[in-house]
Amino acid sequence: MATATKASQDIDFGDDVEQDTGIDTGTILGVVAGVGLIVIAVIRGGDADVFMNMNAVLIVLGGMVSTSFIAFQSTKILDMVPVIINAFRPDVMKPVDYIDQIMQLAGKYRTGGMKVLENAEAKVENRFLKNGISMIVDGYNGREIYAILEHEINSLNERHNAGTKILRFMGVQAPVFGMAGTLIGLIQMLMHIDNPSTIGPALATALITTFYGLILANLIVTPITAKLAIRTESEVTLIKTIRIGVMGIFERSNPAKIQKSMNALLAPDERRN
Repeated sequence: MATATKASQDIDFGDDVEQDTGIDTGTILGVVAGVGLIVIAVIRGGDADVFMNMNAVLIVLGGMVSTSFIAFQSTKILDMVPVIINAFRPDVMKPVDYIDQIMQLAGKYRTGGMKVLENAEAKVENRFLKNGISMIVDGYNGREIYAILEHEINSLNERHNAGTKILRFMGVQAPVFGMAGTLIGLIQMLMHIDNPSTIGPALATALITTFYGLILANLIVTPITAKLAIRTESEVTLIKTIRIGVMGIFERSNPAKIQKSMNALLAPDERRN
């Protein structure tokens, strides 16, 4: 017999629900287009070499990462690597992709009983749905099942919000260190103000760090943060929809009734008719 766990499991973006494999072409195209347009503009303006400044990269990138390690636990920062990678993967499966499966499980449980449901559990791939079915098989009551599934939803929200919080922090720090690098460059420029011929190039170099900070924050970090926040909302909706189905299976409700209850949580264009 399957064993359901009452404790929620570690959840990262996209790891707790079914997810399409491959690469999200929209995200890739957005990054490539944004970087490409900026590069083209720089090249067309001439003197593109002035935009290549390793000191500016060290100040902006190094400062952003360093302050993040100061503000958050190091393990949390390192855990952001797979989270950021997930931003370049396709969106999670839609709730409608599970409605038919849940209706089939409900029908089998109503007609065949617990043994049929236990056999069907092995074919369930979604972790959240599988955990719900296993709790039914293991004899949990309705209140326990609902409470455990609610706890998993809250755990998912907290974990994902912690990740987006780190990214938001990084998005703020990048422009800040860009300005810090500009101030450093201005100070160095003023030290040689007696030579007017060096003021122009020195000022351009000083402003590069601000440019790097703005690009990193607004072209990379902030859009990824927004995408992951939207993905969290999608995953929560998916899991809430599955929870409705699990509770309907437990109550031996009519599959058509379960379908209507799950559809009520979805937008009209996402519903199963």
